[in-house]
Amino acid sequence: MPLLSRSATIDGPAERVFAYVDDIRNLARHMSERGSMPMMGSKLHLEIVTPEPTGVGATYRYSGRVMGLAIDFSETVTRYIPGREKAWQTIGHPRLFIIESCEMRVLAEPMPNATSKLTISIDYILPRSVLWRAIGGCLLRPTQGGVSTA
Repeated sequence: MPLLSRSATIDGPAERVFAYVDDIRNLARHMSERGSMPMMGSKLHLEIVTPEPTGVGATYRYSGRVMGLAIDFSETVTRYIPGREKAWQTIGHPRLFIIESCEMRVLAEPMPNATSKLTISIDYILPRSVLWRAIGGCLLRPTQGGVSTA
C-alpha cells in the first residue's frame, strides 16, 4: 500500500496535542465542514457509532455526496496508546472513489522545550476501476520512498 506521511512540530505537550487529534471531530473537520478545498465544496456527515468515541473498537461513519457522487464508509480504531498513538482503518465495503480503503495513524511524540512532533499518516489502496485508479494515483502521489516529512 502507498504511504503518505506528514510531521509537524507543535507548541505544547504531546498529551495535549494527542487529545486534540484523538477527537475525530477535530481531525475530520476538513470533511465535515462545507466549503473545504479537499472536499471540493461538499461535506460529509460524521457519526460516532459506538458509545465510546475513542479507544480500540471506536467506530465512525461518514456519509454524504461529493461532486454529486455518494460517499459512505466506516472506520474503526485498531490500535490505541492513550496520549500517544491511534490507528484506525476502513471496515466493511466502503463507498469511496479516490481510494478503495485505508488505514490512518496519528502519533504524538514529546520534544524538547515543551513542544511535540505530530505525525499523521495514511496507508491506502487505490480503486480497482481504471478511471478512479488513475484519478487517485494523480491526486495521491506518495513522495520518494513513500514517506514525506514536513
